[in-house]
Amino acid sequence: MNLLIILIATAVEKFLAEPLAKFRELRRLGWYRALAAMAEQKLGGIEVFKGPVGVAILIALPVLVFYLVFSFINGILAFLGFLLSIVILLYCLGLQDLDADIKAIVNAIRGGNDDEANRLAQAFSHSASPVDTQSRGQTVVESVFTEANGRVFGIIFWFALLGWFGAVLFRFSTELSHYATQASSGLSEWAGRVRNALSWIPARIAALGYAIAGNLTGAFNHWRVTETLDLQHTDTVLKQSGTGALEGATSGDEVERITAAQALVFRTLVVLLAILVIIYVISWVF
Repeated sequence: MNLLIILIATAVEKFLAEPLAKFRELRRLGWYRALAAMAEQKLGGIEVFKGPVGVAILIALPVLVFYLVFSFINGILAFLGFLLSIVILLYCLGLQDLDADIKAIVNAIRGGNDDEANRLAQAFSHSASPVDTQSRGQTVVESVFTEANGRVFGIIFWFALLGWFGAVLFRFSTELSHYATQASSGLSEWAGRVRNALSWIPARIAALGYAIAGNLTGAFNHWRVTETLDLQHTDTVLKQSGTGALEGATSGDEVERITAAQALVFRTLVVLLAILVIIYVISWVF
């Protein structure tokens, strides 16, 4: 059932972009960032809130809300619970947001608006420091690969394992970590730990996907597998494999490299979904 929901949601996300665009701002979770900022403002003076307790509270709140809504709807009719699972997965998925963010950066670069492109690149990479024009291309390319894991691959992985609960848990954990990093929040250390722990497996799966869908040799030449086994190197794995998988695919032009990274992410999604279907069919047959 989870596989069917994943296939439906990813198809809707990719091919019904225009209707979903109306809900883009809601799906960006700006309200959740505002909630985290307000909670930190009110409770930040309490030392225990800056550690795992505060992170647990801020992640548990949206999970609890989704649980109550799902339990109520599913209790009325199981089919409604099935439909709600699709809606929740669509809400958590960020493939459309990823494409929109990349398009905005590319348009700014092509339009010669370096200040705007740099600002968008900083926001896209969740960097607390400004991004300059010289490093912008590489920053955006690497961020395409890390963001794809946070917005797409990690969510699909956890939904496949735990249903809507896994998708919500991963999505809001990732969003809290990004908020805490950009805001230089006292929650950043523990929020980052939770995000890295939840991202460890899907990040390695995504990295393998980049290699399969791109330049396999280049990916493994860049990916220092044995040196990136700890939780702190989750993003490093994605950057190394992704940039290596692009070897030979572009001429080095900034926009071309960014759009090539975007295309590689989509090919990887297709490859991983195909593998997921094959695994399901084999398990069903045998």
